[in-house]
Amino acid sequence: MVRRKSYEQNIVRGLDTAFRDAAVDEVSADVDAVRWIIFSDHHRGDRRSHDRFVGAERAYNAALGYYLEAGHTLLLLGDVEELWAASPAAVMRAYGYTLELESEFYRDHRYLRFFGNHDAEWSSEAMVREHLWPTFPNLKVREGLRLLLTRDGLSLGTLFLAHGHQGETFSDRHQWLARFAVRAFWRPAQRLVRRPWTTPARDFVLRERHDLALYRWAAAHERLVLIAGHTHRTVFMSESLTRKVSRELSAARRELATDSERPDVRHRVAMLRAELEWVRDREARRLAQPGTDGVEPSYFNTGCCSFRDGDITGIEIADGQIRLVRWPDRHQRPMAQVLASADLARDVFPVV
Repeated sequence: MVRRKSYEQNIVRGLDTAFRDAAVDEVSADVDAVRWIIFSDHHRGDRRSHDRFVGAERAYNAALGYYLEAGHTLLLLGDVEELWAASPAAVMRAYGYTLELESEFYRDHRYLRFFGNHDAEWSSEAMVREHLWPTFPNLKVREGLRLLLTRDGLSLGTLFLAHGHQGETFSDRHQWLARFAVRAFWRPAQRLVRRPWTTPARDFVLRERHDLALYRWAAAHERLVLIAGHTHRTVFMSESLTRKVSRELSAARRELATDSERPDVRHRVAMLRAELEWVRDREARRLAQPGTDGVEPSYFNTGCCSFRDGDITGIEIADGQIRLVRWPDRHQRPMAQVLASADLARDVFPVV
């Protein structure tokens, strides 16, 4: 309990600092005018065997093509480059075409960049000037962004965007040690077995310690929503795993009620009931902390653009909606699969 409390206190201090620093650049926009696509955690390397992004490049470039033409602003929420394992110059050479696609957003003033722990070099203006300015002249890479959402001139709430590593022991405060471990041990091991060791998220719920810490920080602030990356686990509306499985079980039971002769549906119902009983007790104990009883919609996570199966996930904000999307869709077509969606004014920032 003491270790968990200390861990979360470090996260709180890190996020508090980033949130406070972002106040000087706070901007406001009408909720119906915002048109964003938010991606994170590409981990672009130098195309050698440890490069996590190679398999996802096709899906990502297709997504860029769509959002470019659809008028979205592109937000890259950190860990875009894997600078713990490759040099900035090597990454720039390896992904020149993808960078050119991104630069089309930048030239149209629709591009925002954040730094994470694996590309913390971009917190240095000198490094940004040397390696990013040739493609993105005068680019500013930030740690956090505060967006005050309005509708008809009335404030709805604040979106705070940051990579999400702030305050974490190895990713933030002892980053030099983590980087040494990656270069000395993890990178050679990846080369040896030729695996990037990135596992796709299979659900979008609160289930791990870091996600819970990010959620609790956001839930402690009135009318604030945190959008982060870092964990590679998609989270939408801070939904609990129990709630998600219960919803899926209800849907499967409805399907079974219309056709009770389908053994595949009955098997799915049985498996979902087993999963529900499996996770209910464990999650109840993990969420039994102050501020998580109701699980407020205060934390979203983009997932990542470096899943081993070549899929990417991201957060769309457009037409007053927030959506969790995956590229490609379930039929492997170059289009977004909407995994979850909500109305920002009604569901995320409801008027009291």
